[in-house]
Amino acid sequence: MNKAVLVHEFAPPIGKDANTSSVLFSIVVHLLLVAALTWGVSWNYHQPQTMEAELWQSLPQLAAPKLEEAPIERPTPSPVPEEKAPPPKPINNAQAIREAQIATARLKKIEEEQLEKDRQARILLENERLKKEKAEKEKEKAEKEKADKEKLEKERLKKEKLEKEKLEKEKADKDKKAKEKLEATKAEKDAQRKQEEDKKTEAIRQESLKRVNGMLGATGAPNATGTAQHSAGPSASYAGRLKGRVKPNIIYPEISVSENPSAEVLVKLAPDGTIVSKKLTKPSGNSAWDTAVLKAIDKTEKFPRDTDGSVPSEIVFTFTPNE
Repeated sequence: MNKAVLVHEFAPPIGKDANTSSVLFSIVVHLLLVAALTWGVSWNYHQPQTMEAELWQSLPQLAAPKLEEAPIERPTPSPVPEEKAPPPKPINNAQAIREAQIATARLKKIEEEQLEKDRQARILLENERLKKEKAEKEKEKAEKEKADKEKLEKERLKKEKLEKEKLEKEKADKDKKAKEKLEATKAEKDAQRKQEEDKKTEAIRQESLKRVNGMLGATGAPNATGTAQHSAGPSASYAGRLKGRVKPNIIYPEISVSENPSAEVLVKLAPDGTIVSKKLTKPSGNSAWDTAVLKAIDKTEKFPRDTDGSVPSEIVFTFTPNE
């Protein structure tokens, strides 16, 4: 038996149509039973005879009396005894009862067939309902799996985005720290360079004061032993002043303390201090540093005069990054 059938197969049908069918079936069975019982019965009855007459006038016309002959006397016949009617034969209802039983069995069979059809229809409806419910559940399950899959995909993309942003932030922080460190190192070097230049400037000023105070018009150093008013070569501070002009124009990446290349350059000057030519007399071993020094000299273009107003025809410089 199919598990989908929830109603007993021999239970009477439920509903308005089922009640109507049962009532009609009961009426038909009773009518057939009454017909079978009255099939062989004959009903004998006499109806009274009636006579009809039509009146043409309000008063009847009486005819003249007819002549009558004298009656002839005849002998009276003896009365004949009446014959009794035979008793009615018993009615045989076996055939009618059998036909009624056949009709009842036929109707019962029809009713059973109808009940079976109704049961099959209910089974079919129940199966369709269960099939529909199963399809809806499968659809809901598929939609839920799809939603879960989309949710996981969104979470994965969100996680990847957060990780990417984290890496980018870490890289930006690292670059920022490196830049700050580079700027701090550069600022420290600039401060050291400025401090050295300030010391040199102060030394020159002190020398000038000593020279003025010692011997007016002399251009030698305070510890000079000569008697001439001017020295044959440039003053001791002149080379430092010229290097101070060139070094700010040197553009070169940061160099570690352990690496300190030294480049020696011969520079020829015009009488007004204009740079005529330059020559690398002693390479440092670092071609990039040598090139940066030569470019800085070209960028300087012109040197100032010495303290006595003269400009040497040539001068040798030694440039190191960490001096």
